[in-house]
Amino acid sequence: MTETAQPPVQPPAQPSAQPPALDRLRRRFWAGAERGACRLFHAALALRARDATAQAALRPALVLAPHADDESLGCGGIIALKRAAGTRVEVLVATDGTASHRAEPTRRTGPDALAALRRAETQAACATLGLAPERLGFLGLPDGRLAEHEPRLAAAIRARLAAARPDEVYVCALRDGHPDHAALARAARTALSGPAGQGIALREYPVWSFDFRSWRRPGRNSTGFLLGLRDMARAAAGWRMAAVRLGPARQVKAEALAQHRSQLGTYPAEPGWSGLPSHFLAHFAGRRELFRDVALPERRP
Repeated sequence: MTETAQPPVQPPAQPSAQPPALDRLRRRFWAGAERGACRLFHAALALRARDATAQAALRPALVLAPHADDESLGCGGIIALKRAAGTRVEVLVATDGTASHRAEPTRRTGPDALAALRRAETQAACATLGLAPERLGFLGLPDGRLAEHEPRLAAAIRARLAAARPDEVYVCALRDGHPDHAALARAARTALSGPAGQGIALREYPVWSFDFRSWRRPGRNSTGFLLGLRDMARAAAGWRMAAVRLGPARQVKAEALAQHRSQLGTYPAEPGWSGLPSHFLAHFAGRRELFRDVALPERRP
C-alpha cells in the first residue's frame, strides 16, 4: 500500500470562515463519523460471512498485491495458515513502491533506494509468513500508474496461473478507492475470465474499502457522507463474504506486517515519515480475515 497515494476521492467541501476551535471540532466530528462507519461496515461484512476456515489451509493460492505490504495486510493470515499446512502459495507484487511518502518534506530516500527497501521489506515479511524466496515475484511497474499497464498486468497474471495452477487467486478489492488497487483487480478478472482461469476461484481482500474516502461522494460533508453510507450499506448487503479464522497465524501475520517499517512510520533512516494510522491497521489485526467471493462471467475454454 503506497501510503501517500490514498483513495483519490474528492475531500469534503470546505466550510466558510469559522473560528479555529470550531473548525477543529468539525473536523474531529467528521473523522469520528467516518471511522465509525468503517467499523460498522467491517462488522456487517463479518456478520454475513460464511466460515471458510476448514478448507482454507489446503488450497494452493496466488496472492496478487498492488503494493508491498498489501499481501501482509489483506492476506498475511491465510498465507501463514497455508504455509503451515505445507500448501503452495505464490505472491506477486505489481508496483515498485516508489510513490510512497513522496509528499514528505523530510524524505531523503531516493526512488531507487525506496524501491529496494520496499522489496527487502516484502521479502522479510513473506519469509516470516513461511514463503520460499522463489515463490515471491515483483513486476516493478510504476507506483500510482497501474491503470496504464493493465494489459501487461493481465498477461503476467495469466502466465503465473499457467505456471502455478492455483486453486484460488486473492486480489485487492475492485471497490478499494485506490486506482492501483482497482487496476489490479480488473486485470485479475480479465486474466481469470479466459482459459487460464478455468476452475480457479477469485477472492478479493478489502484494503482501502476500510477507509471512508473510498466511499465518500462529492459534495458537502453531510451529503457526501450519507451517499457514502448508502453505497457502503449496499456493498455490505450484496457482497458474498468468506471468513477464515487465523488462530496462531494471527501473531505470524502481525510479525510479518511489522517488517514493512517504511509504511508503519518505524523506518529508522526516515524518523519523520508518517505511518498508516492505528485505527486503519485495526481492521487487519483481528482474529479472522475477510474475503469477497467474486462470481466471474461464464468462462469459455
